Amino acid sequence: MNTKHTNVQNDLKSSQKHTKTINDRQTMMLKMVTSYSIFLFIILVLFSYLYLSDTKNARTQYQWQVKATLMSNVELFEKDLDIMDAYCRQFLQNNDFRKLARSPEDAPQFLDLGSSLATTMATDVYPEALLPMSEVYFYLPHSDFILSPNCFIDKTRFYTWIKKYPAAKYEDFAKTLTDASYYSRFLPMDEWMPTSGKRYYMYLIDMNSLYYLDIDAIACFVLPEDELSSLFECMDAETPYRYLSIINGQSERILSLSTAASAKFDSITAAGTPDELQGTLDAAKMSIDTYTSADTEFTYYYTYPSFASAANNAPPQILYAALFTATLIGGLIIIFWLSKRNIRPILDLGQQLQVTEQEKTHLKEVMDSQRPIIFNSYVRQFLKGMIVSQEEASYAKEFLGLADESLVFNGLYVVAYNSADQHAVSSDFHSPEECNRMILNALRQFSDETLYYFSPSDRVYAVIVVGKADDAKDLIIKTNEMVVKIHNYLLETYGIWLFAGIGKTTDDILNVWESYQQAMEAVNYTSKNYFFFPYEFIQKDSSAFYYPTELSTKLIHFISTGNTSQVMELFNLIHQENIEERSLPINMVQFLLSDIRNTLLKARFALPQGTPKEVIQKLDECFAEHVSFKLCEDIALKLCTLFTIKSDDTDLISLIEKYIHDNYADPSMGLNKISDEFQISESYFSHLFKEKKGVNFSTYLESIRLNEAARLIRETDISLNELYLCIGYNNANSFRRAFKKIYGVTPSAMRDSVK
Repeated sequence: MNTKHTNVQNDLKSSQKHTKTINDRQTMMLKMVTSYSIFLFIILVLFSYLYLSDTKNARTQYQWQVKATLMSNVELFEKDLDIMDAYCRQFLQNNDFRKLARSPEDAPQFLDLGSSLATTMATDVYPEALLPMSEVYFYLPHSDFILSPNCFIDKTRFYTWIKKYPAAKYEDFAKTLTDASYYSRFLPMDEWMPTSGKRYYMYLIDMNSLYYLDIDAIACFVLPEDELSSLFECMDAETPYRYLSIINGQSERILSLSTAASAKFDSITAAGTPDELQGTLDAAKMSIDTYTSADTEFTYYYTYPSFASAANNAPPQILYAALFTATLIGGLIIIFWLSKRNIRPILDLGQQLQVTEQEKTHLKEVMDSQRPIIFNSYVRQFLKGMIVSQEEASYAKEFLGLADESLVFNGLYVVAYNSADQHAVSSDFHSPEECNRMILNALRQFSDETLYYFSPSDRVYAVIVVGKADDAKDLIIKTNEMVVKIHNYLLETYGIWLFAGIGKTTDDILNVWESYQQAMEAVNYTSKNYFFFPYEFIQKDSSAFYYPTELSTKLIHFISTGNTSQVMELFNLIHQENIEERSLPINMVQFLLSDIRNTLLKARFALPQGTPKEVIQKLDECFAEHVSFKLCEDIALKLCTLFTIKSDDTDLISLIEKYIHDNYADPSMGLNKISDEFQISESYFSHLFKEKKGVNFSTYLESIRLNEAARLIRETDISLNELYLCIGYNNANSFRRAFKKIYGVTPSAMRDSVK
C-alpha cells in the first residue's frame, strides 16, 4: 500500500514538473517572440529613418556641392577684378601716364608721349594673358583722348573711325565714360555693337579712386559675355533658365548674366522669390540660391538644377514599399523559426548560468578567504621596502585603501612576552598560538582604523600606523595612548607584557620602511617603566656610527631592483643619522664610508653578464677615487641605472623614445639632456640607441623634427618665420638646409605647392 502511495506521489510530482516545463517553454516562447518582434520593429524604424536621412543628406550634400562650386567660381571672378585694379595701379606708377592724364591736348610733346604709351600697352601681354577680355583702353578727360594698345586718338575719332560704333549712340557712349554711377559695373554694349554676333560688357574703373593724387583717367575693359559666363559653372547648365546676378554692398546690380527666358529673374531680391517666378523654377526643376562674398560683400544670385532633376529619377517609393513589406514578412517567419529553434539552448544556458553563479560564489568565498593573506603580504612588502615599481605601489595602495595623498604613516614594532608575576590572572605561560590570538584581538579592539600588520615571528608584530597629515604632530601621541591601553588590557587580562617602538612620521608609504627600521631600533630601549619608546627620544652616540646590517641588505636590494628613489632615500637616512644627528668624528666617518663602499662592491660584482666593459672600467675607476659620501651616492645611482638598463634596456629605449617625441621642440634636447634625465652615460646611451633603433640619436631627432615641420606646413597656416622655433631649431638657416636635404625643396616651396 505504501509502495503504491509512493508511486502515486512520484507520478504526481513528475506530472507537475512536466506541466511546469510546458508552462516555462510557452512563457519563454512568448518572451522570445515579443523580443524578436520588438527587434524587428526597431530595424524597420531604423530602415525608414536611414532611408529618409540618406535622402536628406544627399540633398544637403548636393546643395553644398553646388555652393562650393560657385564659391570657387566667385574666387576666380573676384581675382580677375583684383587683376584689373592691379593693372590700373601699375599704370598709375608710370610718370609718363600721370603726366599725360593731367595734360591738355595742346600740351608740348602730348602726342609723342601718348603714342609712346600706346606702344608700351601694345607690347604688354599681361592683361590678355590673365583676364577674359577682348580689349582695354583709358579715357583721359583732360584731353578727351583715348589711349589704347592700337592708337592714341581723341574720343570722337576713336568712336567713329576706330570702333565704328553707331553715330546716333555717341552721346550715350560719352556719358557712360564720365558718369560715376556706371563705374565698377559691367555695362552691356548691345546699343554700340548691334550687329556683333557676340555680346560684350564694358567694365569702367575710376583711377582717381586708386591713387592718392588726382588722376583724371578712366580705365575701360571690354569683356565678351561668353568669357564671363565660362567663369561660372551655373551658366553652363543645359537649361533655358540659366541665371547669375551680382549685387554690390550698396544694393546695386553690377552684373547680370541670363538667358532670354530667365531675364525676368532680375526681380528677385533679398526679400525672396516672387510666387510666379518660384512656380516657373519648380516647373523647370530649377532652384535658386544666394551667396555673399566675405571679401567684397557682393551677393550672388544663381540658379542650378534642382536635386530631383539632378538625381535623374524620383525616389524609389514603390521599391522601398516592396522591400519594407518583404522585410516585415520575412522577419515574422524568421522570428517564429528562431524562437522555436532557440528555446532549448536558452533553457540549457539558464542551467549553465546557475552552475556558473554557484562556481562564482564559491570562487568569491575562496578569494575572500585569501584576502587577509594578500593584505598582510602587501603590508610586509611596504615595511620591508620590497615594492619597487610605481605601478605595483599604486595597486597595493588601492588594495589596502591607502591611496589618499593626504595620509601620513609611522612604522610600529611590537614585541610581547608571557608574564608569570602575581598580577596576572593566570600564571600559566600561553602557547605561541594563544598569545598571537590574544594580542591580535587586542590590537584590533583598540585600533580606531583598519589594522595594517604582519608578524615577522612569534609574539612580534610590525604595524603601519596611518593618520591624516593635519594630525601628523599628534600621531605618535595617539599611538602611545593606544599602546598603553593594549598593554594594560593584555597585562591585566592575560598576563602579557607588551613593548613597542615607533619610528618617525613619513608622508610617503614607499618610505615607511625607514620608520619601521627606526621602530626596531627604538624597541631596544623599552623597559617595564618605558614600554613605549619613540625613536626620536634616543640619545645618539657620536662615538659609534649608524649602519646596521639591515640597511646594507636593503641598499643591495634597492640597487639590484633599479629602485633609484629608494636608494636616494636610504642615503638621506644614513646622512641624517650619522652626519646631521651624531656629528661623527673623522675616523668614524671613514669607517662608515668604508662599510658603505664594501656594500657597493658587493652590488658591483653582482652586475648582470653582458654589461659593457667600458662601463665597468669607468665604474672601477670611481671605486679607486678618494672615498666620500657623495662618491658613494653617485656610485650607487650608477649601479642602480646599470641594473635597470640591463634588466630591460628595450623598455628604457621605449621610455626615451616617448620622452623625445614629447620634448622634441626643446632646443636643448641632446645626448647630455637624455643622460641627465635618465641617469645614463652619454656614450653608453649612444651605443644602446644605435643598437636598438639602427640610427644615430641625432639623425632620429632630426627626422622627428622635420616630419613635424612638413606636417605643419601642409596642414596649418603657421608662419615660416616661427616654424623652426616650434620644432626645436635655434637657427632658421640650419633648419632650411636640413629641410631641403631631406625633402629636396625649401619650406617656402613646399608651402607654395600645397596652395
